[in-house]
Amino acid sequence: MTGPSPPPHVPKLTQTCYLIICRDRPASAGSRKAHLAGHLKHVEDHWHRYVTAGPIREPGGEALIGSVFLVLADSLEEAQALMNGDPYLTCGMYQHVEYTEFTNSIGQYIGGKIWESAEAIAHRAAGGPPKDQSKGL
Repeated sequence: MTGPSPPPHVPKLTQTCYLIICRDRPASAGSRKAHLAGHLKHVEDHWHRYVTAGPIREPGGEALIGSVFLVLADSLEEAQALMNGDPYLTCGMYQHVEYTEFTNSIGQYIGGKIWESAEAIAHRAAGGPPKDQSKGL
């Protein structure tokens, strides 16, 4: 039996992706329920801006403890403006919201991997800038 085939090379997203991790305030279930329709309308209206998004739980848990969003935006301010339109954010349900730039590098959602070889991205692993924007991370 052979293993899965190696991932194909796919182009890197041209727009910056932001990983947004939102942690709920204690006892936020009431806020989640009260603002669910508005939240769903917001994310459906802007679905094309999300690589993916969804709620998070403790491992093995049932209760929702926050949300994770991968948002495409041209700037941090644009990502924040999108999030500031979400009733889950504006109602104060989240205790902590963290924004980080994220590189979609490999996986099913992107359909493969963005690097051609380990040598092509070794400088990034060492903390340096990409030598060639078209081939690096």
